[in-house]
Amino acid sequence: MKAASSLLSAASAAALSVGFIVSGAGALQLASTTVAQAAVVSSIEVRGNRRVDAETIRNNTGIRPGQNFSNADVDEAVKRLFSMGMFSDVRINQSGSTLIVSVDENAIVNQVLFQGNRRLKDADLGRQIQLRPRGAYSSAMMEADAETIRQAYGRTGREDATVSPEVVDLGQGRVNVVFNIQEGDRTKIASVSFEGNNTFSDGRLREVISLKQSNVMSWLTRNDIYDEDRLRADEEALRRFYYNRGFADFRVISAFGEFDEAANSYRVSFTVDEGQRYRFGSIEVESTVDGLDGQALRNQLESRSGDYYSAKAVEDSLVGLSERVADLGYAFAQVTPRGDRNFENQTISVVYTIDQGPRAYIERIEIRGNQRTRDYVIRREFDFSEGDAFNQVLIQRAKRRLERLDFFETVNIATAPGSEPDRVILVVDVIEKSTGELSVGGGYTTGNSATSGFSVEGSIAERNFLGAASRSASRWRAAGILATTPSRLRSRISSGVVSALASISIARRASTTRVTTAN
Repeated sequence: MKAASSLLSAASAAALSVGFIVSGAGALQLASTTVAQAAVVSSIEVRGNRRVDAETIRNNTGIRPGQNFSNADVDEAVKRLFSMGMFSDVRINQSGSTLIVSVDENAIVNQVLFQGNRRLKDADLGRQIQLRPRGAYSSAMMEADAETIRQAYGRTGREDATVSPEVVDLGQGRVNVVFNIQEGDRTKIASVSFEGNNTFSDGRLREVISLKQSNVMSWLTRNDIYDEDRLRADEEALRRFYYNRGFADFRVISAFGEFDEAANSYRVSFTVDEGQRYRFGSIEVESTVDGLDGQALRNQLESRSGDYYSAKAVEDSLVGLSERVADLGYAFAQVTPRGDRNFENQTISVVYTIDQGPRAYIERIEIRGNQRTRDYVIRREFDFSEGDAFNQVLIQRAKRRLERLDFFETVNIATAPGSEPDRVILVVDVIEKSTGELSVGGGYTTGNSATSGFSVEGSIAERNFLGAASRSASRWRAAGILATTPSRLRSRISSGVVSALASISIARRASTTRVTTAN
């Protein structure tokens, strides 16, 4: 009986001789499929590791000596080890009562180099990619970085840029990664056209959107760079334009850019449906809050009966009513507009209803993403602070104020649950933009005055100096006089001396804290 039991154990151990061959791309290939349902090993041996600690590899397998494990557990162990990003190959098999984990470690990146880039600097590209010096090399990560670089050039208007990654083996497990870049020519916008617009001309609508047709000044304005995000933003700009001019049913049916490879340019086309044009019908203010008379608040309305319907007028009325109600001591009151459309006479009647909203307080205001701009510059755009009543209208107004500062590419304000059910955490996420300006000009003045000759003028300005929302500007002018002296060699060559007259002026205007609550 003992002999039979020993023979069965040996057969089970032999049946679990399973190997996994995993390529650097992460594909799994089962080398042997004679697998028992479950097995137990007494130890786990790690082979091939040079930098990664063996105990770290054992822990990441999820398999423990003395515990049952199956073929599925081995498969998961391989996936977990690959997810560490440290190995180019992982193999797991069993020898007797020992589970052997064999790994080939990824090389270490010695340097990340860029060649052929002129428009984008090395530092700018380096911040966008994942590979880092002294980090682990991964071919998948290198390909992803190459695509990231291509997208970065696409955002600068160079859609035909090509990126060829190259690995240089330095030996001893170290490599250099080289991205060979061919920037190509700028991709232009050949035309911007509209279909379905009957009330406003193509030229008027082109003034509304940010994407512009390429012209002789495009190299300076840079507004002819096609981008899907800008196209979506232009759709929204068209909606706002029409909504504020009576077209409440306006729709953007399609918006796309058609790329012409031969001309390396886009043709941007918008197809719209203007719909009917409406005017305001009756405008009413109703209140369900005790002690609050809706009719007494009509002077806060920006919408007027008989005017063309305007979404902005409704929004301004909503803000005005909310602020006035809060000033009267009703901090939790909410104002909701309700529209009633009459298709026959093409009017929209609006009723602003004031209700008692849920009681919620702002527990904390968190500001994230401001690397340069100081917190107080952002906080002063809010008409409330920690502990005040939560008011969505005032939050949206603060968001618009932050956007008008023109310090940020995007401003997002979200809420998160606080420590109590009636507490809210306000999260302000911003992405900063460049706020510096540089201008240079030159000229030539004839005559014999002190300022005649060549002159160069320039200015440098910063709208968010030291992140304090103050403006700092430096202006300079240099003028030269070209004086000639008779040649002692009796030739037609004259020697020139340039006398530089330079003047530098520095102006700084400190910002003032806003004390009014006007929108």
